[in-house]
Amino acid sequence: MEDTMDKMGAGDLRMEDILNINESKALNLFRNRFIRYKKLAAEIGDKAAFEKIMEKYPEQQKALMGAFIDNASLAEGFKKPIPLLRLMGFITEIVDISQNGCDATLEIQRVCPALSIAKEYGFETPCYLLCEMEQEAARRAFPGMKASILSKQAEGDCVCVFKYERPTQTVTKSTKNTQSIFSKIINLVQVVPILIQIGIKKLKMRFSN
Repeated sequence: MEDTMDKMGAGDLRMEDILNINESKALNLFRNRFIRYKKLAAEIGDKAAFEKIMEKYPEQQKALMGAFIDNASLAEGFKKPIPLLRLMGFITEIVDISQNGCDATLEIQRVCPALSIAKEYGFETPCYLLCEMEQEAARRAFPGMKASILSKQAEGDCVCVFKYERPTQTVTKSTKNTQSIFSKIINLVQVVPILIQIGIKKLKMRFSN
C-alpha cells in the first residue's frame, strides 16, 4: 500500500510541486490526502492515520515555511507566498498583530478551494486533514510557535482566520540591511511606472498649452 501512496503522493506540498503549482494541481494534492487518510484510517484507525501522514510533514513544513519566516517577522514572512497561494485558488490577507514581545499575525483566507471537494470523499469539512494538520506541523517544526484557528468557512463563518504567534525573533544587522535594500528596490520598481505616468501627463499639459 505504501508504494501506491508514494506514487500518488501524500497530499503534501513538496518543493518540486511549487515549480508548477496551479489550482487544479492543488486540488489534486488535497484529494490525494483525503484518499490516503481514508485508506489508512480503515486499516489502523483515525488517530494512527493522522500520525502516519504527519511523519514527514513537520520536516517539509520547516523547509517550506522556514524559507519565508526565518529572519523575518511572521507577518512579513506570511505575505511572501501570497502570489503562490493565489495560484492555488486562495485569496489571502495578512494582518500583523505583534505586540509586547510577541511576533504574531492573522492569516485571513477568503476562499477555501478544498471546501467543495471534501464531501466527495465523505468528510464533512476539510479542516481536520488540511488546516489543523498544517498548524500541527508548524507547531512541531518550530518549537515555541503557537497556531490556532479562529474562524472556519466550513462552520458557516464568512472567512477562515488563522492565528500564529511566537516570541519576537532577533534579526541580525546584516539581515536587516539586506531586507532594507531589497525593500527599497521593490519600492523603486513600484514607483517607476507612476513617475513615468506623471512625466507623460506633464508633457501633455505642456504641449496642450
